[in-house]
Amino acid sequence: MATKDALIAEEGNNTGGAAVFDKNAEIVNFEVEPLSIGLTKEQLEKYRNDPFWKPVRTILFALFWIAWIAMFGAAIAIVLLSPKCAEKQKPDWWQTKVSYQVLTATFRDSDGDGVGDFAGITEKIDFLRKIGVTTIYPTPVLQVQKDEYFNSYDVVDHMQVEPRFGTEEQFKELIETAHNRDMYIVMDLPVSTISSSHKWFAEDQDKDLFITAKPGDVGFNSTKFHSFHGSNTLKYLGYPGALNPVLNWKNEKVKQSIQEAIKKYLLLGVDGFHIDHVSQLAVDSVGNTIATDAIQTLKEITTSIREFIANHSELSSKKIVLSSSLQDIENLHSDARQTGLLHYVIDNSFANLNNNLCLQNFSSVANCVHVALDKAYQRHEADSYTPYWQFSNADEPRLASRFDSETANLLSFLQLTLPGALSVYYGQELGLKNGLTKTGTDQQRGIMQWTPKGNDHHGFTNDGGDLFFAETEDTLNQDNFDTQYGLETSPLKVYRKLAKLRQRDEAMIVGDTVRHAILNDVIVFSRYVRASNNTAQGNAYVVALNFGDSQASLDLGTSQYQKLYPSNKNINNVEISVVTTNVTQYAVRQKVDLALEPLILPPKQAILFKL
Repeated sequence: MATKDALIAEEGNNTGGAAVFDKNAEIVNFEVEPLSIGLTKEQLEKYRNDPFWKPVRTILFALFWIAWIAMFGAAIAIVLLSPKCAEKQKPDWWQTKVSYQVLTATFRDSDGDGVGDFAGITEKIDFLRKIGVTTIYPTPVLQVQKDEYFNSYDVVDHMQVEPRFGTEEQFKELIETAHNRDMYIVMDLPVSTISSSHKWFAEDQDKDLFITAKPGDVGFNSTKFHSFHGSNTLKYLGYPGALNPVLNWKNEKVKQSIQEAIKKYLLLGVDGFHIDHVSQLAVDSVGNTIATDAIQTLKEITTSIREFIANHSELSSKKIVLSSSLQDIENLHSDARQTGLLHYVIDNSFANLNNNLCLQNFSSVANCVHVALDKAYQRHEADSYTPYWQFSNADEPRLASRFDSETANLLSFLQLTLPGALSVYYGQELGLKNGLTKTGTDQQRGIMQWTPKGNDHHGFTNDGGDLFFAETEDTLNQDNFDTQYGLETSPLKVYRKLAKLRQRDEAMIVGDTVRHAILNDVIVFSRYVRASNNTAQGNAYVVALNFGDSQASLDLGTSQYQKLYPSNKNINNVEISVVTTNVTQYAVRQKVDLALEPLILPPKQAILFKL
């Protein structure tokens, strides 16, 4: 009879391995040889050169690579032949920026002489940046006649900056400070007129530099022509008056001198020029504009700028913008506005509106605004210019003095939500009213108010001395930057929210505008990037403005408002984005179902909501 150890060993052998009994540990250790899976190497070897399998392998290998190449080619063909996606609009930098026009003399006085300066703008540039300003437009920059107006077109030297504002180095520091903050600087470039205090005007040998008339000429007795220092033998054309002689752009000295000035300021680093009074670049014998010749002269100026930029490596990558103003451009008729010589034309038509004018001619401010918008849209479409809105400037009374404060804030809300680019006149974001100069004129040129009233004249200067321009009335001591920045619902904070929104959301930058007809005193429109089938790419916004004196209730779920909304959006769960100062029923980021409840607009208030 076999022993127990032997039986275990024998069973182990039957499994293809070995089993050993350890008497001390009383365990059995197995060593099992692993079994092979598939054919062994020796078995495969006989098929290596088999007459049947060798060609089969070759054919399968070739078919694999043919199929792979075919699929790769098909993928390339699909990419190349498939319909291309609509390319996103790529706006120029000036279209996405909020421009801020600064009257240099009244913005900030850094040296205590009562006149604002370049260093003062540099000092406050971070305050502007944090409220959404991205382009600064100081005016004037060039040396001008020493009078009380600081008129940017009273130029006495194109090659020098105004010494009362600081040095050329300080102006360059302003430019560099702006660029370091991803901001831009544009400036006025007077090209058609100079000041009667200009050295050219005093030099008898340079009379050919101007448009002149002699006795017997048709224009000699015209009120547009004025005598040279009392002379009765030669007169010069003045525009708009005797203080601004019109230059003769057929004279080579005029061309070369102004072109050299342009090159100088480009090399200093400016990002654009406002070229106004272009209708005076070419006139006839009685002082009337010759549109075709003026256009040709404008073309020479803009072409020389582009050529200079292209030939300088430090400038070649920059986009220098050139602009003018609507009021002047209209004198050149529609053919001039379609030449493409300018990047944009500032639409300053709203700067001429006021409360009395609106009530007398249109019965209400809402109707007045509605008609002005209609005309503006028609101009922009006909002239193929991107809209560029300006509601206040240095030549007209301030917005808050032409209308009551709430309507002025409502109009600023409108401006910041319109399509295209815009320019805000300093202090408009605070609702500043007119001030007074020493002569009681140019009321819109009051000083900027940075802090509550004190010995430093609202923070305009570090010195308590006399001012060149006056302060504006501020009975509540709230029309200043510091106070309003600390209030969540101030006009400044509303401006800031809108300024930043229109720079980060494509709908507010390049989106189409769908306008609804005016209903009573309420204007409603929407903004979104339109795709196929009236769908919106990204967000869609609706702007509602109540210009009336009573509360308005808008049932936006009714059919009359349906065209405002893209087909892929609804009003069941809208989000309130921005409201004006006296809207208390809604809060920013609040969700509202406007399909079930009307939108309530208090008098002279506005709401922007996102679909």
